[in-house]
Amino acid sequence: MKVHILFLLLISIAVGCKNEQLEIKKIQGSQIQIDPIFSPDTAITLFTLPYKNKLHDEISAIICYNPKTLTRKEKDLESSLGNLYADICYGIADSIFNSDTGHNIDFALFNYGGIRTVIPKGDVTVGNIFELMPFENKLVVVELTGKQTSDLFNYLNERRTAHPISNLKLELKDDRFENILIQDKPFDPSKNYYVLTHDYLQHGGDNMSFFKNPVSLFNTQYKVRDAIIDYLVKVDTIRAHTDGRFKKI
Repeated sequence: MKVHILFLLLISIAVGCKNEQLEIKKIQGSQIQIDPIFSPDTAITLFTLPYKNKLHDEISAIICYNPKTLTRKEKDLESSLGNLYADICYGIADSIFNSDTGHNIDFALFNYGGIRTVIPKGDVTVGNIFELMPFENKLVVVELTGKQTSDLFNYLNERRTAHPISNLKLELKDDRFENILIQDKPFDPSKNYYVLTHDYLQHGGDNMSFFKNPVSLFNTQYKVRDAIIDYLVKVDTIRAHTDGRFKKI
């Protein structure tokens, strides 16, 4: 009998100690107007000032000169800014990829929407490139089958937008590609291709689903923004142009 009572007591304690499921019933908030009534905290201002000054100096550092404003909207299918962006990333990533794998990247594709602003005419600062590429995207190399690469070209045909490309030449006639050259050689649908892009697109961003399940994936650990900055600090003046790499005929 004592054992029976003790058993019931233990069950009662266990039930009584069961975690209660809590639910949010209501969320309230209020807006605090920041105006002259609120004065900065002197101690915090003095503490953060050295960091603020250091960051300002780094962001304001001039890295090169740009003779003309570069914009992604220069032409329907390509732009000198997009070409510059893709060529810079290709050059840097191909060196890393070849050193680690012994292979070379076949071509590069990035997205039109990833270019967030222009590179203005005049002195180019680190801050300008942060505005151009504010995201933390990293350069990756995907190995695509011929079918996946064909899907990539179908995507470009459907979108017909100035997506940045490198080492790729596309000639569009009516509703189909009349000519596709990769490294100056005709596209071979029976081959696999190493394609440079960045991790956001590799995960299917901008509906680029052909990147999502590659044969192989190589992460350079190199940010797109860092690649552009590292290149520009080595040149005195930006040289960018269109060359008909994607055009209608």
